[in-house]
Amino acid sequence: MLSFLRPTLRYIRPSKNLTHKSTQTAEQGDPMEDIQCAIVGYGGIAAFHADAIEQVEGARIKTVVGRRQEPTEAFARKRRAESWTIDYSEMLKDDGIDAVIITSPSELHFNQTSAAIESGKHVLVEIPMAMSHKGARTIAGQARKVDRKVMVAHTRRFDGVGGFTKEFIASGKTGAIYQHHVMSCWLRHQNIGWTGYQRSWTDDVLFHHGCHSVDFSQWTIDSDIRRVVGELAPLNTVNGTSMDFSMLIRYANETIATISLSYNAHQPFRANRYSCENGSLEIEGKIVRFNGESVFETPENPEDGVLVQDREFFDAIRENRQPSCNADDALRALRPLQQVYDQALTAEGSKRYKRPWDL
Repeated sequence: MLSFLRPTLRYIRPSKNLTHKSTQTAEQGDPMEDIQCAIVGYGGIAAFHADAIEQVEGARIKTVVGRRQEPTEAFARKRRAESWTIDYSEMLKDDGIDAVIITSPSELHFNQTSAAIESGKHVLVEIPMAMSHKGARTIAGQARKVDRKVMVAHTRRFDGVGGFTKEFIASGKTGAIYQHHVMSCWLRHQNIGWTGYQRSWTDDVLFHHGCHSVDFSQWTIDSDIRRVVGELAPLNTVNGTSMDFSMLIRYANETIATISLSYNAHQPFRANRYSCENGSLEIEGKIVRFNGESVFETPENPEDGVLVQDREFFDAIRENRQPSCNADDALRALRPLQQVYDQALTAEGSKRYKRPWDL
């Protein structure tokens, strides 16, 4: 069942001074109409996407979709959207909407993305695109069948640090990568996000935050996975989700990746380091160091990566090509995470580990 379903659609009156941008076709130089977007959600990530769209020539926020009326309307007014609604299905009936940007809770991504594709919309969805590898495969298949562009928001691929790290490793300066160590641990015993907002949903350390880390490891190591072994904490009695997981990945090029995430760290800490043939490569915030010396530093903030990412999405639609990090590409990160989940269920049963959703 789709979320955000209510019986009536409520609209904001269009702003009189709302301007429409246009671009030129590469072949003819004729004006092309703006790509009209719907943003699903009104939280911190939705704000990053809205900021980005306002800077992309030829893209415009037409509609905002949310769960509650007041914040949905407030977000739409602030972003000068033409309309807002708390009925997702009603939004999909609007033939004037070309693309949907989904920033809703993770467990809603599958249904909302699937419905948008079936309605003929292009989709940019925050990770994960589904809460299972099976669901993600379904999404990728739908997108291919109806020729819609589906991009998954692995934003670290588009920020300066991520791009530099991948290029530095690919250049051969590191030599062979022996191990990749990733740790990301913080305290999340309440459903409060990074903006301080009290959430109505529970986050997932495996399929959401784990998806960030696994994708970045695969993308930078650039090798197929040979083997995966993992451990997942049982469902927590307070919030009904696992709070810790660790996994070992053995890549086909012999690199070993160790990825460990926790919602139980009273003192947060992070680490992202590659042990290499020619030394150690370490990412620390906006700085990349090789053998202790800074080789890259950027003043960029997270929203700068969102702008590059979102511009790629709109360019792919306009140029009728697959976007970077499309649905098929994003499948790669969910497969090893699904293996960790399945290993836990097989070893000790569904009662201790099974989530309340299947896709």
